[in-house]
Amino acid sequence: MKYILKIIFYFTFTLSTLLSNEEIESKELYLEYSSYPQRVFTGQKFEVKLKALILKEENSYDKIVTTFTQENNIERLTQDIVWKKNKSSEYTTTVAYKIYKDAFTLPKITLALSKNEDIIDFISIDSPEIKYEQIAVNQKLFSNVIAKKLEVLTVKTKQYTNNILHTTINIKGTSSNLEDFKLNEYQDSDQAINSLTDFHPIQNLYYYVMIPIHTKSIKFNYYNTVTKDFVMITIPIILDEELVSTQTELNPYNSSILIYKQVASGILLLISILLFLFTRNNLYLIFVTLFIIIMAYLFIPNKKILIGKGIYVYILPTNNSTIFKRLEKKNIVEIVNEKDGFVKILFDNESIGWIKKNDIR
Repeated sequence: MKYILKIIFYFTFTLSTLLSNEEIESKELYLEYSSYPQRVFTGQKFEVKLKALILKEENSYDKIVTTFTQENNIERLTQDIVWKKNKSSEYTTTVAYKIYKDAFTLPKITLALSKNEDIIDFISIDSPEIKYEQIAVNQKLFSNVIAKKLEVLTVKTKQYTNNILHTTINIKGTSSNLEDFKLNEYQDSDQAINSLTDFHPIQNLYYYVMIPIHTKSIKFNYYNTVTKDFVMITIPIILDEELVSTQTELNPYNSSILIYKQVASGILLLISILLFLFTRNNLYLIFVTLFIIIMAYLFIPNKKILIGKGIYVYILPTNNSTIFKRLEKKNIVEIVNEKDGFVKILFDNESIGWIKKNDIR
């Protein structure tokens, strides 16, 4: 019966919050917005700050509960609401949101005090009026990013084919929406997020894009919420000497790193043999056996397969990747790696590409 009464109470509490358009008065609770933006844009992440005054004795409640009504076209990024005590009776918290469309609705917020899971007092507050504005309409250079700060940390460009460059950009954003980043100037090119880390308010993005061989620079802009203006970023394209197809990380069986490993293993094997011969200690015989196994592994060549005519070779292991070429004849290739249903292959001319695993007969 006790649980039924609780359910009825919570239902009545929620319903009253939904139906009321006025702040619910409480003689010992006060709630207000202390900070919020006057306007926001599509895709923008923003924060609102709330301040609560709790005049009840601290031992009269054991939990502060915060609830939200349903929001529309907006995502609440802060799921766990933590109230920080500043003064004797003043508490503050910050809630982060991300907006998607112009017709958005912020939720009504209710703060409640509970004791032994029973609500003893609560107060609700309507959301402030925040204006929405479209931004960078039909701007080809706009990267879809709105941030307090955006900076390019590193850029790496390598030649992928005779006509294509592969560029990887590392970007750091503060209070940004880097998950929406896109180089709209190259919307017909293969581009995507390699990785994205998000430790609010800092984000770190690795982004790759395939660009024409003649490209001298990549330009894009973002909207800076501090200066309230667009900031243009220009990235010069400086081509690394080696081709992507001959990078050591792409072709580990044709790299100086592998050679160093082979030489080091050979030296250690020789030392182990000499130590065994001089000391006759069987422990060194175990090391001899171990280094022989390592040497055998390091010198095992790539597995070779025959692939048929008409197979598409992709630049990257994704279904929407740019097609590098269509094979005009059968080819014997080496298998370098496998990933996400694709197989990385090495041709006789040292070029590398990806084929679908299902295309291997």
